[in-house]
Parts: sequence; C-alpha cells; structure tokens
Amino acid sequence: MSSPTPSVEAPPAPRTHRSRRHGTRSRAYSLPRGDKSPRRRSEVRLLLCLFHSTSHKWSTEPVHFNPHRINDRELWTDIRDIFRQDVQRPWRRLLGLKKVKNIVPISMTPNGVPVRVDPKDYPDSKQFLHAYHHPEHVRPEHNWVDWFVAFDEGDQRTNGLEFVEGIWAEKLAFIAILATVAIVVVSIVWCVLGGNLQTVFTVMSFVLGLVTAEIALAALYYQLTLPG
Repeated sequence: MSSPTPSVEAPPAPRTHRSRRHGTRSRAYSLPRGDKSPRRRSEVRLLLCLFHSTSHKWSTEPVHFNPHRINDRELWTDIRDIFRQDVQRPWRRLLGLKKVKNIVPISMTPNGVPVRVDPKDYPDSKQFLHAYHHPEHVRPEHNWVDWFVAFDEGDQRTNGLEFVEGIWAEKLAFIAILATVAIVVVSIVWCVLGGNLQTVFTVMSFVLGLVTAEIALAALYYQLTLPG
C-alpha cells in the first residue's frame, strides 16, 4: 500500500503594521469587508517594478485595487498577470533565461527611483514568491489585502513591489538536454541513411561542444549581469 502524498502548505499569512500599532495581530484581519471607516481607502495603488540589468533601466506598471471588493487570491492573480504582460513581457518570459527569484517592497523617491524599504515586520521573500508563482493556492481571504493597505497608508510616496530576476537554471538545463537529444537523433538518422560513422561522430562531438560552450557562456553572462 502506497503512503499518502503529503500536502503542500502555503506560507503563513503576512503581518500588518496595524498589528504593532494597536497591540493585537488579528484585528486587521477581522474587519468586515463592508467597513466604511475613513482609515480604509476605496482604492490602493501599487507600482510593480523591474530593473533591466542589460539596459540599466526600470520598467514599471501600476496596479489599482479596491480593498473592499477583492480578496488575496484575486489580488495576486492580478499582480502576476499585469507583471507578466506589461512589465516582464511575454516574449522575454518565453525566450529569456531569467525568472523572478525575489520580491521586495519598495518606495519611490522624489526623482522616481525605487528604493527598498525597511523589511522589519514585513512578509519574507518566500511568502511573496509563493503568492506570486501560485496565486491559485492563496486562500480567498484578506490578509494580503490588509497588509498592502497598511503598507501604503499614511505615506505620500508611491509604494509597490520590486521583482528581482535570477538565472533560470531549469530552462538552461532543458535547452541543453533538448539540444543533446536532437543531435543524437540526427546522427542516428545520418548513419541509417548511409553516412560515414567517423564523420558522424566528429560532427556530433563538435556540435555538442559548441552547444555546451554557448550555454555556459549564457549562464556566465546572466550570472555576472544580474543584480545581487
């Protein structure tokens, strides 16, 4: 009898700044969605930011949401969709060798440069990454919504999230395996069709070496140019 598959648990809910101000951690999460208190705004604006290490330029895109009409799952689905479509761009995600490896809260300086803010009492990177990569696993509650409201309230600056990219090792490995399989298949077909075996091995060794060198150079390039 096979053992049951263990379930994957989501990271704990983020804590808000309100929890420290009022001395209770759960009050922010128990607020009714219809609350019309002046402390709760009808719209929150977050800025999604991505720094391009090759061009040394920032790409930004705002996200607007009504905290009374959205839950955590819907919010993170919107954040992921807007980031992939308008900031990261579909063609970069498809053809590039980089993926999101970290997400950190930021605030915009008066000259429009995003700076990372004090991470004390903020969710850690694993919580941000889990919510971004798997919004369908986020519970339809309002913990994240309340955290973003608390993060942005009382601050005249534009606040948001910086998405930090890193090398996509899995994609590099897949490309290397795919290239190897393709070369082996072509070599076998060449032999079946009457090609010289010595020539096949010579060409195959040359092409495999070239592909390996290109992948290694690409990995080294991204490793040196990516921030952090």
